[in-house]
Amino acid sequence: MIKLIATDMDGTLLDSNKRLPEEIFEIIGALSAQQVHFVVSSGRQYYTLAEQFAPVADKLTFIAENGAMVVDCGQTVFLDSMDPKVVKTLIDAGRRIQGGHVVVCGARAAYVESTVPVFLDNVQPYYARFEIVPDVQSVAETDRICKVAVFSEGPAETDAYPFLTPYGDTLAVCLSGPHWVDVMNKTVNKGAAIRFLQQRFGITRQECMAFGDYLNDTEMMKECAFSYAMENAHPDLKAISRYQCPSNDERGVITTIEKTVLKGES
Repeated sequence: MIKLIATDMDGTLLDSNKRLPEEIFEIIGALSAQQVHFVVSSGRQYYTLAEQFAPVADKLTFIAENGAMVVDCGQTVFLDSMDPKVVKTLIDAGRRIQGGHVVVCGARAAYVESTVPVFLDNVQPYYARFEIVPDVQSVAETDRICKVAVFSEGPAETDAYPFLTPYGDTLAVCLSGPHWVDVMNKTVNKGAAIRFLQQRFGITRQECMAFGDYLNDTEMMKECAFSYAMENAHPDLKAISRYQCPSNDERGVITTIEKTVLKGES
């Protein structure tokens, strides 16, 4: 029996226009009635996720910042903060990337220094609570920083990711979207957050279902026996997922939950 369902947001639960399925709150209510934990698992900021799920946010579990922050029923139950010296080193590296712009993600807010329009247009959907500061280095020691994200004006896989992978020996460097690379502590990923929740709720891997579309979902898929890659998912994610479901624009998450969990056809 499924007791926990974790879903990514962009490219997974959200359609291409970044909209939630109309029936999502009805689905969450039906799952709650069956005592199934619904977990929103995203590279997005917690405050953004809470805003998107405002009607039920105080009853849900959120894995935010790619696993660096976990909030359960409105309470922060896990935060993996980074060494300020490491944060400053990553900021310097991000600044050197052509077409790269840095977001420093903290417990209180996200911080940016670039005001390039294309960058801010891409920051706003993911960070409901962000501040523009003169120098993001200044916040490394004034907030608990859990992630440094780099937005690449070009394809992140070729333009930004290769410049950050050298830090992969000591940090988690994750390609989280077509234009985003996230860097966190080595111990941080969505899979580690899922394991934390499994222990917290007393749930096994065999009782977990996950949905994702990109490489930052890889570890999460491995921790859930019922792993579904979206039709629109990265080929590498499809390769390690047990199942495949319709695309985000075909309501793949909703239809699969309805069929396999709520109607019990699995």
